[in-house]
Amino acid sequence: MHINKDTKISEIIKENIKAIETIASVNRNFKKLENPFLRKLFASRVSIKDAAKIGGTSANDILKKLEKIGFKVEISENKNELTEQNNTKLMKKDKVLTLDVRPILETGTDPYHAIMDTLKTMNSDETLLIVNTFEPVPLLNKLKSLGYDYEVERSDNNMVHTYLTKSENVEELKKEVKSADVNMTFEQAEEKYKGKMHEIDVRDLEMPMPMVTILQEVEKIADDEVLYVHHKRLPQYLLPELETRDWHYVNKEVDEDNMKFIIYKK
Repeated sequence: MHINKDTKISEIIKENIKAIETIASVNRNFKKLENPFLRKLFASRVSIKDAAKIGGTSANDILKKLEKIGFKVEISENKNELTEQNNTKLMKKDKVLTLDVRPILETGTDPYHAIMDTLKTMNSDETLLIVNTFEPVPLLNKLKSLGYDYEVERSDNNMVHTYLTKSENVEELKKEVKSADVNMTFEQAEEKYKGKMHEIDVRDLEMPMPMVTILQEVEKIADDEVLYVHHKRLPQYLLPELETRDWHYVNKEVDEDNMKFIIYKK
């Protein structure tokens, strides 16, 4: 198989399952690709170039490792690839708001809400600094499509500083919808599907296992059943995946760390 920096990780793993171990040698977080459901979610979105950014290396380094296990690779002639990836624009950093997401991640919580809430309240002349141990490529790609600019700096102690600013054409970050189905309340769904609920609790699972577990369970339930989920919060990365599988949901916030979902097919 011929591959290059734009080849998706999912295509490479499909060709040779040993590629998981090779890619994991770049960044231990990629070891999670061993989980087939997580692999389906993550690998289909991430290219060799994206994986290189997350791992703090160059696409050529990953390609050369994959070449050793039988892939035919196209090496980029850009020797300054990593530098250009991480320093695409020199930003003004006069007014910097710092958000260290490491403590959030240590609790097993997705820092998505903290980041998005900060961006919503940020003034146009301010810059958000996200402190982490890796570059949040999927989130950055999403924000870039909304018109945000970003710059990444890496330190010698494995710290990654991501700077985000609003461009002139940035789209307004809409307030998240509390329920996907406006035609049915949570209580109505409870009554409608009474006796047909398969119940799971993902509140104590570490990221990204809540999402992985939910997607595993929805594939198991019968056509006339629904999945009743106890979660901590509204899972932003899960909702688009449910939509692509033609699943719908209603939810109810019980308290700050207790969100209930009923996931069903119409």
